[in-house]
Amino acid sequence: MDLLKKRLLITGALIAVVLLGTGALFAASTWGDVNRVSIDRPALNDPTETPDSELGSGGPAMDVTVPPSGADGLDVFLLVGSDSRDDLSDTEGFGKFEGHRADVVIVLIRPRDDERSAALLSLPRDLWVEDSCTDSEHRLNDALEGCGALMNGPTALTVTVENLIGVSIDHFALVDLAGFQEAVDAIGGYEICLQRPVRDSKAQLHLPAGCTLASGAETLAWLRSRNTQELTADGWRVVPGVSDLTRNERQREFLLSMMGSLADFGSPQDMASVAKGVAPYVTVDADLSLIDAVGLAWTMRGLGKGSIRQLDIPMMDTTTPNGAAVLVASVDISEVVASYLAPEVAEDSTSGFAG
Repeated sequence: MDLLKKRLLITGALIAVVLLGTGALFAASTWGDVNRVSIDRPALNDPTETPDSELGSGGPAMDVTVPPSGADGLDVFLLVGSDSRDDLSDTEGFGKFEGHRADVVIVLIRPRDDERSAALLSLPRDLWVEDSCTDSEHRLNDALEGCGALMNGPTALTVTVENLIGVSIDHFALVDLAGFQEAVDAIGGYEICLQRPVRDSKAQLHLPAGCTLASGAETLAWLRSRNTQELTADGWRVVPGVSDLTRNERQREFLLSMMGSLADFGSPQDMASVAKGVAPYVTVDADLSLIDAVGLAWTMRGLGKGSIRQLDIPMMDTTTPNGAAVLVASVDISEVVASYLAPEVAEDSTSGFAG
């Protein structure tokens, strides 16, 4: 009996080694298909001394930043969805290409002490922010265009978000829209439930009433729609209250659902197959290791289990001097993040107003 148990243990160990080895090889192969981009923060002693010719127009107005040291006890990921359909296999000069905008901007903060749940912060693409390249302002999604020779797009967006949240970003990951569709199709679709038929000709959106197991293309149209119309008894009308914030909420709900789907895979091989299909459409910072990526994926699985806190930022509609409709935060975003990181400090600061 003891001999039998020993043989079973040895056999089980061998099977585990084979499976783990196969999984490691598959992961390494998949990781090799992921594109890389360098996040090179400006390292200037005096930003005002940089010649204007290096920036395209105007001098830099950003604070000098340095790469994160890791001493803050946090793993902070900037997760971006680009509205470009171009193949991102060539990331050199990424920010110079035309048509790249950050359609989805999400910050994931994961404390390393495991005493607090990870947090998710979603930033709308039309958020009006300081331009990290000039002394002006622009929409958040424009930062992905970069600053010419000074900073590529991913770096400019990273610096911009860091200035908003008051916390250093450790890693950057971007997926283009083709990958978005690929991921949805790979998991078998995304369920969208509606009370009325909807359409948006610009987004190529056409969905019936009821629940639809949408394809990747249909899901993408739903998430990108800015002018969603619904069919009522009186005909087609714009859905009341639809805005960029509506799109942001749809995107966040989609992410939650996708992460829940990751937890439902029957085996690591199934998940690896999805990763293999999506990898060519993903760009990450050059310093992100395979171990970091696996840790990120494992943390993101918690989204589907409700174990990740969502940080809400109230927004207000406003109009720029040029007449553009944009959004501004009605609170200091960095203070919201600080309250999450140190809730006891936030409670002490408000205790004097109680009663």
